[in-house]
Amino acid sequence: MATTAEGAASWLLSKEPIAIGIFVVYFALIATFSYLVYLSVTEDAKLEDLFSGRPFLFIRLAVAALGCTWYFMIEYMKWSFRNYASAHRGATFGQWLLNTALFEEAWSIVCDGPAKWWISSWICIWSVFLTAVIYRESPRRNIKYPWAYLILGMLVAISVATSLYLAAIYLHPRKAGRRGAYDRFAKPSFYLCLPLSLYTIYRIPSVTGTPLFLPTLLLMHVFLLVPFISFRRIYITIYLAAFLFFITNTAALIPIIPASAKNGRWLFDQAFSHPAQGSISMDVLWTAVTVFLWYLVGGSFASSVGKSAILAGVSLGAVLKHYGINWGLLASAVPILSLLSFGVAYLALSRVRSKNAERRKELLESMGLKENVVVPGTKDTPPSRAGKKLIVGFWHPYCNAGGGGERVLWSALAYIQRTQPETVTLIYSGDYPAASKEMILAKAKDRFSIDINPKLVKFIPLPSRYLISDKYWSKLTLLGQSAGSVFLAWEGLCGKQGIWGDMFIDTMGHAFTYPFVRLFTGSEMVIAAYTHYPTVSADMVRRVRSREAGVESGGRKPGWIRTVFKLVYYSIFTRLYATSLLFAESIMTNSSWTQNHIETLLTSAKRSILAAVLLLDEKTEQKKAERGDKVSKRECKVVYPPCDAESLTKSRLEKRGRGMVSLAQFRPEKAHAKQLYALAELFKLQPSYRQGNDKVTLTLMGGVRDAGDQARLDELNILAEELGITDNVEFVVNAPYSEIVKRLSEASIGLNTMQDEHFGINVVEFMAAGLIPIVHASAGPYKDIVIARKGDKTGFHAKTAEQFAIAIQAALTMSPSEEKRMRDAARKSAMERFSQAEFEKGWEGVWVQLLTKVRDRITY
Repeated sequence: MATTAEGAASWLLSKEPIAIGIFVVYFALIATFSYLVYLSVTEDAKLEDLFSGRPFLFIRLAVAALGCTWYFMIEYMKWSFRNYASAHRGATFGQWLLNTALFEEAWSIVCDGPAKWWISSWICIWSVFLTAVIYRESPRRNIKYPWAYLILGMLVAISVATSLYLAAIYLHPRKAGRRGAYDRFAKPSFYLCLPLSLYTIYRIPSVTGTPLFLPTLLLMHVFLLVPFISFRRIYITIYLAAFLFFITNTAALIPIIPASAKNGRWLFDQAFSHPAQGSISMDVLWTAVTVFLWYLVGGSFASSVGKSAILAGVSLGAVLKHYGINWGLLASAVPILSLLSFGVAYLALSRVRSKNAERRKELLESMGLKENVVVPGTKDTPPSRAGKKLIVGFWHPYCNAGGGGERVLWSALAYIQRTQPETVTLIYSGDYPAASKEMILAKAKDRFSIDINPKLVKFIPLPSRYLISDKYWSKLTLLGQSAGSVFLAWEGLCGKQGIWGDMFIDTMGHAFTYPFVRLFTGSEMVIAAYTHYPTVSADMVRRVRSREAGVESGGRKPGWIRTVFKLVYYSIFTRLYATSLLFAESIMTNSSWTQNHIETLLTSAKRSILAAVLLLDEKTEQKKAERGDKVSKRECKVVYPPCDAESLTKSRLEKRGRGMVSLAQFRPEKAHAKQLYALAELFKLQPSYRQGNDKVTLTLMGGVRDAGDQARLDELNILAEELGITDNVEFVVNAPYSEIVKRLSEASIGLNTMQDEHFGINVVEFMAAGLIPIVHASAGPYKDIVIARKGDKTGFHAKTAEQFAIAIQAALTMSPSEEKRMRDAARKSAMERFSQAEFEKGWEGVWVQLLTKVRDRITY
């Protein structure tokens, strides 16, 4: 007993507990920094975001890299312990840790000789590059704990840290005004940090096995952790240094490769010649895979597809070159493969339609509805047959945005529920399930005062909604968004939770979905659309041709080469878009401006070769009519969107204040900046409007949908400061409808500065609320809304900031009688033409036709 106590005391007095404690602390540090990285990655991210898309890809890569690198790391530790125990009989775990410098031993092994260093140097060089990426991107994206990724990479594996940081990048979009945050605060003393770390990498082979090896290795890590660096030209420096290292290391490697050896096999044997080397080799491999996939999936969806196609082509070419090919055999296989592909496609389509029938049945049963079955009778009622139920799908990926387009959606849905109470409604939305059905319908009630019965409403999630975001497609935005809408249609109709019904109504203007819907759902589906604005119009092409700065050119005046390219691009895109519109059997538009553009597109599309191939041209329709076949007449009708005029007309017309309001989502095309410039110009015309009794204020109300909208809002705040008008400007974001009504009833002037606003429901709300509208002299507000009523003006029109300022001054200096007369004319015009009742009257005419089409196609 005494011997045991003495042994325990002796062990405690030795340094073995310290060595074991350091080993435990090592893993505790791994756990700590893993937790910090977890907090960094998941901040402001939803759980479903981590398990979808690109973030999930890189999270899986991190797990795979961790498993592979640490399998060899554990094998190395086993080898090291066995090696120590063979030289020290009876050695304990603590003695091994105490007398073995694991870090130095492992790195000495992987740096020993040109072959091993040639492999290991890649991970060192990438660590420097990763440092630059982390400290460059973290302040731009507000990624917390950037240093934790580097330390985790040093403790675990650089490949793991790389994958996790890339996941963080895709979960944290760049923030406006944060670009180059570290550049501004960098000190000259930091400029040498990364070059010095590169120099230590260069020195490692020459000091391996000497007392300078460990200090040199540690210095490399220390230099990487310096937080503030000037990044100007730093990437180019690293690229050049990496290239020089590659040349130097390869020159040292080539002479030692045995003449009889196969280079690839020999290098593979060197890479896994030792467990420690195997761990670093797997780290290099997984880092390469991660970086390659980062390049492959980086950018837009179109660029990813293009890069993948090029890679597949190059790979196929390399295989064919290596193995050769029998062209005759390949040519003979083409017809067989074509027929096989057609057969497989047909079977797949049949399977999709059969699966939808099953999902339809499950949906109706979940709602307590029966379809095409005999309902048993009771002692009081005879047996009856439950006919086919009507299922209507509304395509509206941004149904929770709270704008004018969403009012159309909920008004149409409310009308259907009132007139066809047993109709089941599907809503394809990217807001669900992040926002529940109850939350979305509650917002519709709060924002528009529209009650929706949730019982027969089913939301279909669209997880890939980012594919139709303008921010996702940096180039060829229109084409990218259109391609994205087709993928989204696949997701909504045929995906994991996809389903379709008897009618597909697009209320967002994604015309490229119509051919897809027709292909997959068949001829029984009735396709209709409520188009707020054409995706491409003659006005857009005109602005490109005249090289005007605008949304189409990113706000810059384009060069002539860019102009020629865009004209060709718009020409091709317009033909495809116009042909897609032909698949809609009924199109409603929100204004005569939109109607004119759509009808022009439809007319040109019917005369195209593509329409003839698809049997949608005028001649085909004439032939069908001559044969007596039923030809579905395609109509394009104006149905003005609804405005809640009743609640807005309660405000008084006299004794308004001097406040101006704007009401629009903070999207780029809404041109909010022009309103701020107009206010600044007004103060130049009349300085007394800045303060005192004559003080004029501007309230910008609107919804923020995503990070892009928030960035624009931040930029507007900065612009207001630069113009010196912050005391006269207020931003009201995502306000409830009651607050909007209150603001409208108190203000005097309503501003709308968007060029080619397709309709402008906010302008109607201005007029109904008794405001004097001052709108851009184009499209809907100019042609349909702010027009004279019985000879009385209902508002003002302008184009430039200076013209808006002049119009504002004119409105503010009107006599009380003139002012009241204009407000009264504007309100009556809004009530007579844009009320909820007028919308329902127009919608009813189209709805009855759609119901007739559905009944004509019902099969039992």
